[in-house]
Formats: sequence, structure tokens, C-alpha cells
Amino acid sequence: MAIDPQRVLAGLDDRQRAAVTSDAPVLCVVAGAGSGKTTVLTRRVAWRVLSGGADPERVLVVTFTRKAATELRQRLARLGVGPGFRATTFHAAAFSQLRRYWADRGWQPPTLLDDPRPLLRRLLEEDSDVVDGPAPVNDSTVSALWGELSWARARCVRSSDYANEARGAGRRPPVSTERMARLLGRYETEKRRRRVLDLDDLILRCTELLESDDAWAAAVRWQLRHLFVDEFQDVNPAQWQLLEAWRRDRPDLCVVGDPHQSIYSWNGSDPSLLDRLPTLVPGTEVLRLDENHRSSPQIVAVAGSLLAPGAGHGGTGTTRGRSELARPDGPLPKLHGFDDEDVEAAAVVRWLRVTRAPGHPWHHLAVLARTHARLEPVSRALQQAGIPWCRKDRLGDDAVAAVLGSLRSMDHALSLGAALVDVAAEAQGAAHPSPGADGALHGQRAEAAAEGRDVVVGLPPGLEQLVDEHALEEDRATVGSFLSWVAANGADRHGGEGRRDVVELATFHQAKGLEWDAVAVLGLEEGTMPIAYAMNSDALAEERRLLYVALTRAREHLWCSWATRRARGDGRPRHASSFLTALRTALQAEAPVPVAAAAGRVSELRLRLTAAR
Repeated sequence: MAIDPQRVLAGLDDRQRAAVTSDAPVLCVVAGAGSGKTTVLTRRVAWRVLSGGADPERVLVVTFTRKAATELRQRLARLGVGPGFRATTFHAAAFSQLRRYWADRGWQPPTLLDDPRPLLRRLLEEDSDVVDGPAPVNDSTVSALWGELSWARARCVRSSDYANEARGAGRRPPVSTERMARLLGRYETEKRRRRVLDLDDLILRCTELLESDDAWAAAVRWQLRHLFVDEFQDVNPAQWQLLEAWRRDRPDLCVVGDPHQSIYSWNGSDPSLLDRLPTLVPGTEVLRLDENHRSSPQIVAVAGSLLAPGAGHGGTGTTRGRSELARPDGPLPKLHGFDDEDVEAAAVVRWLRVTRAPGHPWHHLAVLARTHARLEPVSRALQQAGIPWCRKDRLGDDAVAAVLGSLRSMDHALSLGAALVDVAAEAQGAAHPSPGADGALHGQRAEAAAEGRDVVVGLPPGLEQLVDEHALEEDRATVGSFLSWVAANGADRHGGEGRRDVVELATFHQAKGLEWDAVAVLGLEEGTMPIAYAMNSDALAEERRLLYVALTRAREHLWCSWATRRARGDGRPRHASSFLTALRTALQAEAPVPVAAAAGRVSELRLRLTAAR
């Protein structure tokens, strides 16, 4: 296939072109916020495929969310890559390989747990400890227990080693480390007894099979010849082991990542892998992208002030417009303090109205906070002001969640297409199609839905998107295969929503990978940003990086604020975040100098220059 360099390299700066066209068999691209990581990754895949250096049917691009995987597929398709390449999540790739492994041997696959919390709740209720006494059994404790178990699995920590590893990592489990270790062991035993797997098992089980079944591993490695990884700073040890099991000793790997956007170490990720890759894989070439093409120079400077001195400002997307492709100057970011959260929320709503350009959609604006609770006053204020809004912590459409709930109550062996028709009819209060002409239409719709085309009229757009993507990745279209795919792709957490014309409200973590023209970042108080349980230097450093991620979501307009007390609470005073010191200093440096003062400063500089001579 002939390559069109103008198409693949169009719009790239010199460093981006170097990363796309590098001949290095193992390439690590360290790229800051707004520097075009995803663009470089997809262009490199296209360059390799279209120049004949990679077979599209043996390309695997892995990322962390279904939404990101969908975007990668769309970009690669527009660049003319394919057919045959795969762009998916770590979990979905592992699950697909496991399903094929089981099917080839005629084995009944284990059940995939959509939600392990009911099982964890039962284990916690049954557990007793004469020293600690009974543990509180509530939603908060069970969710924290689930998070701690996931951290241990992501870090490949066995129950026998948990207590020491957790203490060394400064973990704060919901129960004592000894009880946590015991619950971890019981959880594994109970899953084996029930013959079920959770999401973490997909990664671990796939790795185990690759390391123990040489014939199967050889077939998988032959198929996955060219590996590409997005957001590499978020890879955890379990995922790294799977990646190495896929790769083995073959030098064909490209990763992109940014250490300053590492915000998931609490969940098991190991950002040091990005720095250690040249040691882990000898011969790795490291290239850096240091131009932010997303945000205005003023936003870049303010966000960059959060990064520790000497942390490599020149190589992390924090440099100001040296390139013709960098964004032009924009308005100075705003920094405000308010008496309480309601006053703050009202001010944010006024700012959104003023900032929104005439005729521009609302979805170009967003409000971000460290926690869901800090978004509640804004959602109330937007509702009262009649401004459309949505929360990123929802599936995106209640109808999508309702349909998924209905599917979970069905026989998993049913045809997905037929099930969707029945669920849609029931949701609309319609009778099921009768035999004859209506029955024929029922069959045609079912067949179409199963193939991922012309999905049943009346289904929510978010669900149509899920079915389309499922059809692209799976060769069987039953209710069971679809629900397992949804679980493996984290659709309940990462997608399903269409892009409606609404102001988007999200936490800092949920906003990662997204961008808007105007962003309000609120709740910048001690105890919230940084969060109260960030007690050591590593945790505080991650909180600083998290705020950096939030600020760099803005293209042109940025608002930062805090409130000195809760409008609905104990009324105790709160203090502005210590992180604001760096922001204030940066804002002062970026502020324009008045004309009169500028003339005096020029004279002063001339005197200094004369004295130096």
C-alpha cells in the first residue's frame, strides 16, 4: 500500500514528525498535555501500516477506556488504516483472547462479575475479628474494600504479602491490613468456588495462560506483532506483565505517555514504568514533545507553575509559543475566592453565560471539581438558571442504564438483536411483534442489530453506539456476550453517552483526556485540593499533578475558585489551597504591564545594561 506523506504528516511540528517516522523498533514518546499524544500515536500506526512496515491485521493498540478506544479506531479509519487492526482496552483485549482460548477447547467460560460488591459485602458480614471487632457493613466500606482489592490485584500483591506491601505503600484500607489480607484470600477462594471472574482476573488469567501454554502463546504473539500503548503512565504492574507476555523478546513496541498526568497510582498504576522503560527494554528510543497545541500560552504558564522546579518544564508541554502551531495569546485565567459554595456556584454560572460565545454550543464549556460533592451547588445553580447540564458520573442516559438492566435479567444465550427488539418494545409500551409481516420485520431488525447495523428504532443513541462497537470486536452476538463485553470495557463507567449540547460537570479524574474551550475549576480549598487523606509527599505530588490535568483541559478560558465555608454544613472556615500560591505567582508574571510602568521598566533595564558593560 502506497503511503501519502502529506496526508499522514499534515499539520505536525518537527518533533511530532520525528516521532511518527522514527525507525526505532521500540519507541517511547514522552509528551505533555496538549502536545498531541493521540495524534502522534495514530499517525505512527498509519505511517507503519501504509509504508508496509506493519501488517494491519497484526496491529494492537491498547488504551484504558472504551471511549478512548473508539476515538483511536475512528482516527485510524480516517487515515486509511485497515481493515483488521484492533484498538481496544487492556481488559477487552484480554477477555477476547480468553474467550477464544476457552472456545477452542470446548470449555464453558466462567461467568464475568459485573459488580463484585455483593460478594464482598457478604464476605465482610461473615468475617469476624476478636481484636478489631465487627467492621461496619455499608456501601462506603464495601466500595473502599473493592478499591483496595483492585489495588492489590493491579500491583500483583498476593494475600500473604498484602499486609507488608500495604504498609510500605502507605495504604489506608477500610479494615486492618491483617483483616484485609484475610478478606483478599477468601475473595479469591470464593470466586474459584463459584467459577466466576472479575475484571482484574481478565488481565491476570490471560498473562498466566500466555506464560504456561507455549503453543497458544506463540499463536497469540504471531497475531499481535505490532504493539502500541496510549497513556502509558497509567499502566499498572499487572498490565505491564500482560504487555510483556504479548511482546516477549520481539522489538516492536511504541508507547506514549506523560509523567505529569500520572493520577492513578492510588488505583495501582506505576508511573515509574515510563521512566524505566529504556532499562526494562534495552534499545528503547525516547523522544519528547514539548509544545502545547491545545491551551493558550497564559493557561500553559499557569498550569505549568504547579510542576515542581526542575521537573522538566521544557519537556512536558509547559513551554510557551515557540512554534507557529502553538495557540495564540488568550485572556488571563481568573482566580477568585468566595464566602460560600452557593455564592461561588452563582458566580461560576454568570461566568459561563458571559464566556459562551454567541451562537456557540454549551458543550464547549465545563465545570470541574476534585469530588462529586463539590459539583452539587453548581448543578443546582445551573438548573435554576435554565442552563442545560449533565454529570459525567452518570451513564449519560437513564434509558441506556434501564435497557442494560433489562438485558441482565434475560437468558444470556438469547440473540442480542431479538432481545433488543423485545426490550425496546417493552420500554415503549408496545406489544411484541406478531407473526406474519410484523414477525418478519422483527426478524430483520434482530438480524441487523446482531450485526451492529441499523439498530432497532427507539433505542437510546448511547446503546446503539455500544452495540455497534460490540459488533466490531466480537464474533458472537448473544445477550451474554454483549453484557460481558460491556463489563470488560467499563461502559458503565466510561461511556454510553452521546454528545448533547450541555455544560459538562466532571471530577478531575473523569476529565482526563477531554478538553473544552472554557473550563471552571472550583473547590480549591485545603482538604479538598489537595484531598484530606493525601498525607505523604507522594500523595501530595499526585494531587498537584491532578490539578495540573484539570487546568490543562481548557483551550482558551480558565476560571479557578474556592469558598471559605460550606453553604450547607457545619460552617467551619476553610482555607484556600496551598497550591494557589504557585498560580498567583504565575498570574502576576503573565499580567500585562501598564504602559506607564512599562516605560519605567525599559529605562531601568537600560541602566542595568549600561552598568553591566
